[in-house]
Amino acid sequence: MNLASTIAAELGIDPQSLLLLRHGNRKTAALRKAGASIEEYTLVQPTDSKYDFSVSRINEPPLQAVAVIVDDKVHAVYKIVGVEKVGTTRSLTSAAFSRFDIEAGYPEKPAKRFAATECSSRTLHRPISGWTSPRNAVARYGSKMFDSVEVL
Repeated sequence: MNLASTIAAELGIDPQSLLLLRHGNRKTAALRKAGASIEEYTLVQPTDSKYDFSVSRINEPPLQAVAVIVDDKVHAVYKIVGVEKVGTTRSLTSAAFSRFDIEAGYPEKPAKRFAATECSSRTLHRPISGWTSPRNAVARYGSKMFDSVEVL
């Protein structure tokens, strides 16, 4: 079954307002080793980046939901409620996450912490196929990657 169309139907949203976000396996292993959470890694995002859930793009509806892929499985599905707090990638995160961020060599950046509701989905914890590029961390409606991700 197609991941994007399944989640969009379950949430009752337009697929154009869904983002597929894949966290790299090495990064999530380091994140866990530091004692930080995947939820924090997902919901604190640099301002005006391709990961900023509040940035509207030309001819696209606002983002309403994010499907998170970790270890080639659907880890979580979130409905984005809005921006909870504005700060930096260090001021909005736990000490464990800040350690991870520093050890990974990331500079401190302006960021937003998003308020989100975790949603149930029949896709949760199921493996995926079709994400052919581990370097491409996001997929949005209209991209080849977005349409090719299947839940096994």
